[in-house]
Amino acid sequence: MENVNIVLAANILKYRKKSGLSQDELAQKLGVTFQAVSKWENAKAAPDITFLPIMADIFGCYIDELFSREIKTEIHYDHCAEFPWADDTVIRGVVCEGRKILQCESLVDRFTFEIIGDAKNVQSECNIEVNGNISGGCSAGKNINVSGVVSGGCNSGAETVIGGYLSGGCNSGGDITVAGSFSGGCNSGGGVTCGGNLSGDITCGGYVTVKGDVEAVKIKGSVICNSLKCDKVEGNVTINSVD
Repeated sequence: MENVNIVLAANILKYRKKSGLSQDELAQKLGVTFQAVSKWENAKAAPDITFLPIMADIFGCYIDELFSREIKTEIHYDHCAEFPWADDTVIRGVVCEGRKILQCESLVDRFTFEIIGDAKNVQSECNIEVNGNISGGCSAGKNINVSGVVSGGCNSGAETVIGGYLSGGCNSGGDITVAGSFSGGCNSGGGVTCGGNLSGDITCGGYVTVKGDVEAVKIKGSVICNSLKCDKVEGNVTINSVD
């Protein structure tokens, strides 16, 4: 028992100092006298067992650590039930600070959720980068960069770059660049560049530059394309000359 008391005494002293507490401050938190804390730290007495979980909470440690016992924790990945979404098939990338899920306006923009290969229905508060195709759509708090095809649409808080074609439309806080054809319309905070044909209503903060044809009911923004079929255009239209 004496050896246990010595170990406990040394750890109470260590964790108290690590927590930046004086003997009197710890005593006040526990509702005892500072003389009692002094006796514990000098192994002249041992705290009542009921104080151990309270001290562990104060020190931010496990009770076993007060006795220098090794902590072994097992993560049950299939038992996580505290996420704010349903148990569905969506692939989500999150950044956590402790148990707090960080949002896109914080440090999250420094992180990229990278997927090698094809994916289905991807969501993340940070940047998304996919080396493959996405079916079922994707949503990111920051940039989206996909090397292949995206079907099901996408939403990004910043720029969107798609290496193949894009179907299902796109809402983007910045520029939208699609290497292939683009269907479903778009709402862009910047410009829109499309390497193929573009169909669907368009709203953008810059130019719509399309190498192919454009077909829409309404367009808000200036357009450069090969041919245009649209009932209403709020902006300038430039038709590429054909040699």
